[in-house]
Amino acid sequence: MFYMHLPSDVEFIIDRMRSHGYSAHVVGGSVRDSLIGRELGDFDITTDALPEQTKAVFSEYKTVDTGIQHGTVMLVLDGTPYEITTYRLDGDYKDNRHPESVTFTASLEEDLARRDFTVNAMAYSPSVGLVDPFDGVHDLQRRIIRAVGDPYRRFDEDALRILRALRFASTLGFDIDESTSMAARELSSNLVSISKERVYTELKKLISGTDAHRVLLEYADIIAVAFGGLFVKELPNYERFLNADYFTRLAAIFDMNSEDPISVADNVLASLKTDKFTRTHTVSVLKAYKEANFTDERVALKTLARYGKEAADGVLSLGILEKRFTNSDREVFMGALNSAKPYTVSGLALRGSDLLAIGFKGEAIGASLEKLLYAVIDGSVENEKSALIAYLSRDAEV
Repeated sequence: MFYMHLPSDVEFIIDRMRSHGYSAHVVGGSVRDSLIGRELGDFDITTDALPEQTKAVFSEYKTVDTGIQHGTVMLVLDGTPYEITTYRLDGDYKDNRHPESVTFTASLEEDLARRDFTVNAMAYSPSVGLVDPFDGVHDLQRRIIRAVGDPYRRFDEDALRILRALRFASTLGFDIDESTSMAARELSSNLVSISKERVYTELKKLISGTDAHRVLLEYADIIAVAFGGLFVKELPNYERFLNADYFTRLAAIFDMNSEDPISVADNVLASLKTDKFTRTHTVSVLKAYKEANFTDERVALKTLARYGKEAADGVLSLGILEKRFTNSDREVFMGALNSAKPYTVSGLALRGSDLLAIGFKGEAIGASLEKLLYAVIDGSVENEKSALIAYLSRDAEV
């Protein structure tokens, strides 16, 4: 018999519901991950109690009506939130994402039947054990992602499930069942109606997955819908891609699959409404990648000065991933970082206030500091206050 170790708070919630005559189970991802030995995250709890009944059971605790129209009550125990949702049936879907209505049910199996994939349609409680009406355990053993019931219906209800299938294939290293895969391809155009933020959330998890290399290439047609038409036809080899971080993988996707990776990345990431750092960092790395190199410390320092440490580090990681740079380039880069010479104006022995005191004004201060930085990097002047002032004076006289 399968035993799932539950946190004490979760056991308390289930026991409390049972003591008041209701059934309650943990459901979905936590059950799946427990069965395959993965680290457990959030615990979603499902029950036959109606929302108002759930609130009554925990009347002395803080509850929040986070999604009460869909049967969800948030219970807060010692500052930790737990979502408790009534068993339900979903009505018709009109926007390829949300049901127009929900109907509460007393049947756990009916609730599980509305879920996306068999590996997510399992429930557990200490008193009942594992509830697995759609053979999710067998699919876990086969390492298969399979839709619950008719895959065309599941994806027509909620198109985001298409990317979720790919995401689970990538993060779990599973294959996608043939009929589920076929339905995903045929209905992938429905992804255009899904919130861009939700699409990007799934794409980020997919690209970060341990089996992302295979999934990105195998399902390039579906990825292209989400990625604004960008087909992933080429990637670095599997092992190098596996060892790269998310941002380096993302930059490589654009660099290796578009003739103008800078503008394509900028447009795609803008359309996906990513966070500001993801967009600006990726674009900066791709811009710098066109010209940057790490052949010697002086050149590496100029790259650092021009693009900043984060972008320069991204350039180096991308170059190693694509085999443009080598480990010796990494050593040069690290040498530049640890060099006595600065790569930012803040590392100069002369400050803006010093220039202001000797008569420099406005934009001339920033321009002069930048000129001094590159002069120090080139070895034209020592990074010493009097030498820097003298250098500026000589330059002005010329």
